[in-house]
Amino acid sequence: MADGLLSLPVSPQQRCPVDAACEVADLLAAEDAEADALADRLHDGALQALVVARYATDAAVRGADPALARDAVQEALVSLRRSVWLLRPRGGDDLPAALTELSKRAVAAGCPALDLAVDAAVAAQLPAACRTAAYRFVQAASLAGCGEVRLVRDGAYAALSVAGADLPQPTGWAVRAAALGGFLDRSGPTPRLLLPLLDDREDDR
Repeated sequence: MADGLLSLPVSPQQRCPVDAACEVADLLAAEDAEADALADRLHDGALQALVVARYATDAAVRGADPALARDAVQEALVSLRRSVWLLRPRGGDDLPAALTELSKRAVAAGCPALDLAVDAAVAAQLPAACRTAAYRFVQAASLAGCGEVRLVRDGAYAALSVAGADLPQPTGWAVRAAALGGFLDRSGPTPRLLLPLLDDREDDR
């Protein structure tokens, strides 16, 4: 196995029961890590904003400026809505549009816009599940501060690369990619998620 290449596609016939069990365990561990990271974001973001709103409201009841309470409640609502928006799976129908919207949301949250170079024709050849995974991949990297996103064709795969930040939970992404018939390539300076393209004759089901 090449250095940095975390996972290569393997056909179901080549997998032994032990390997399959390990893959399931790895996938569950990745999901647990993702849930833990989400809990941290909610705690440090929306929950803290709600605590501030609670104190501001209590102060307003005791005679402080009610405008401060309204502003705090509004900020808490914005933070909570942002967290809920991040939870929803996107990209399954139109990956380029979903990534453009993700970039706009990043700017609205005070982060830099994503530098997107996405081949729409390649994105359209991805199965819906792979498009959603590609979106989540960019979303995870954007939360870590990535700036450049590239999607191009690489043989029978769509190669999605993100640059500008360390990819969170790379092992989990390697497992997810393998489950979709792809792999995660970390042999270069920029991690690449390679996902299988539909055959030109197939329908996107």
